Amino acid sequence: MTDKKETVSVVIPNWNGEKLLRLCLDSLRAQTFQDFKVYVVDNGSVDQSIPLLEQEYPEVVILRHSENLGFSAAINTGIEQSKGPYIAALNNDTETHPNWLDTIVKTMDAHPEAGFCASQLMDFTDRETIDSLGDGFYPFGVSFKVGSRRHNNVCTVTEIQSACAAASIYRRDMLEKIGLFDPDFFAYMEDIDLGLRAQMAGYRCIFVPGAIVYHMGSASSGGTASAFSVRLTTCNAYQVILKNVPALLIPLYLIFTFGTHCLAFVISLIIGKPRFLRTHWQAFFSGLLDACKEARKSLHKRRKLANLRAESTYGFLTTTIRTIRLNRSI
Repeated sequence: MTDKKETVSVVIPNWNGEKLLRLCLDSLRAQTFQDFKVYVVDNGSVDQSIPLLEQEYPEVVILRHSENLGFSAAINTGIEQSKGPYIAALNNDTETHPNWLDTIVKTMDAHPEAGFCASQLMDFTDRETIDSLGDGFYPFGVSFKVGSRRHNNVCTVTEIQSACAAASIYRRDMLEKIGLFDPDFFAYMEDIDLGLRAQMAGYRCIFVPGAIVYHMGSASSGGTASAFSVRLTTCNAYQVILKNVPALLIPLYLIFTFGTHCLAFVISLIIGKPRFLRTHWQAFFSGLLDACKEARKSLHKRRKLANLRAESTYGFLTTTIRTIRLNRSI
């Protein structure tokens, strides 16, 4: 693969993913579309990931960080070092269908108005169950996977709000205009942040049926129901709002988001276990404090992107509502 045309640069972040990489990379070797190059960005793994790559996958470009800098920083390193006009972000806990790249590249070529697209992510174990057909962002500060845990697939190319970065493709020229993934999002919601930023700059995201990728989900991090994830998702939700939501809607989104968090707190007091409450609500308030500390920085990032804003408040709401309706109809 090293001497082939690089239409697609496939960027795979890796952190101690030795047990996952073979399945992921072997499935890429089986792609019917072959004009691509794979970049594995290692975030300071202490397992045998690097020896495995060096010995068994000489076609892969290995990029190394000395420590775990998070998902966004890893993806950005791969984007900066690659050359393809299309950038495919791919988790290491995935298995791609042989026609994945062929399907997604043909669809992107046929839809020049789309700046990025979402794959048809299916559950790794139950392969008839949807993992995600794309991402959306509720007005109360919660991101959601379109179609998650359903079986009724969408069979046509459909505009949605954003793409899950577990398996998505971005046009390089779009990223050069709006910026790469925000490295301040160590993990969680970095794809929503980029997706809403792209949307507000006038780009569209489409879901590509048939571009199938099987996803284990949180295999590297060991799951999402942790104090770590609670802290980061809380902080990142407020950052997403301050950076990307139209100015007229920011107060409403902030009120709804904070109200949702308060309601969740009350409910957990009624039904929760003491140890769970203590751990998770400490993490929540820590995330809320982090968001307050980052608020000025988030607004500064917003101002830097002001000249790129092409989407109206109406357009933003229309896409949001369309994605929510699509999720409910599947």
